[in-house]
Amino acid sequence: MTPRPRTSALLLAGALLVLSGCTAGDDDAGPASGAPAEESAGAQEAADPGTASVADQVMAEQKIATPHGGGDAWGGDVTVTLRSVEVADGTTTVRWALRWDDDEAPADAGASYYDLGVEPSTTVTDREGLKAYRPFCTEGAWQSDNEDPSKASLEQIRCRESMLVSPLENITFAFPNHGTIEVSAVLPAPEGEPATVDVLPGEGLPLFTDATVTYVDGGAA
Repeated sequence: MTPRPRTSALLLAGALLVLSGCTAGDDDAGPASGAPAEESAGAQEAADPGTASVADQVMAEQKIATPHGGGDAWGGDVTVTLRSVEVADGTTTVRWALRWDDDEAPADAGASYYDLGVEPSTTVTDREGLKAYRPFCTEGAWQSDNEDPSKASLEQIRCRESMLVSPLENITFAFPNHGTIEVSAVLPAPEGEPATVDVLPGEGLPLFTDATVTYVDGGAA
């Protein structure tokens, strides 16, 4: 696996068909673009808030200077660890972790996603298949067919706010200084069972390329 700057993912995204699970506003992106409420509910159960059964596993790791968002301008650095990409029962679970370290900040300081300029909309990209996948959401839609731009934008906002990612942004959550937080995201399973994919844990974080996909239910290795 080769880590690359996140700009690579942003450039690639423009040429990809983005597939995601949602409960409203599906378009004709393909079989994975829509998911019934029952499937989304099952995927919700698969998201294990703040924990991971593979917490000691390291597929790849990158350290970058602490990114700055719209909140407190914290210093130091963050370490992003990709733990696993696991496919089972029609869903992909990506597990990753983030550790924030700032020796100049108070020991009890916390940095939110907003502070870091990070949005945890994990993206899995199959470069060979030219398809990208984003988390299931329980409300709204990533790609709306609503002809009213304001309503389409609202649907996307609702989707981002209800992504099957944990922990998700809220008014109390923050990454603790010198602490590691485990994150998980549930997305549609990639079509064609690719052996490797590229993973962007969240917007604002580094891209991991050629991540090995584990097929739990007997699919391709």
